[in-house]
Amino acid sequence: RRFVHHRLREALRVAALSTHGLLPVIAYSRLSFRRSSRFLQLADLVHTIGESAALGAAGLVLWGDLSYSRSAESCANLRHYLMSTLGPYVANVTAAARECSYGQCHGHGRCVRRQPRELGSLLHLGPGASPWAAFRCHCYRGWAGEGC
Repeated sequence: RRFVHHRLREALRVAALSTHGLLPVIAYSRLSFRRSSRFLQLADLVHTIGESAALGAAGLVLWGDLSYSRSAESCANLRHYLMSTLGPYVANVTAAARECSYGQCHGHGRCVRRQPRELGSLLHLGPGASPWAAFRCHCYRGWAGEGC
């Protein structure tokens, strides 16, 4: 978790140095561990996708390789993973990010963690979800202020 956290923080720091305003940071992650057919588990998704959203990444690219399509069985395994684990988690984080953006930033910015080192604050919906008070707005270009 800290590896992803520090990589993203450094990318966001460098993006903030731009003379053209804050550049968007797009994170990337794999669907499985390197040289393994084992897909990322929910805790791994929280540490990658969840952390990326909470720190204010503009998006995320998920990638893999042709091994996911080498046989009918591997395709079926990928489909099961997408339907049972990855898809629902991505939908939850996306909905939470959208809800926070419209609730806190009037749809003119994205929510970012107020305290970047506060790893427990995540953009999740459901029981035990972080309150939006743990997030502040990063306003899109042309918008400013606490609530954009």
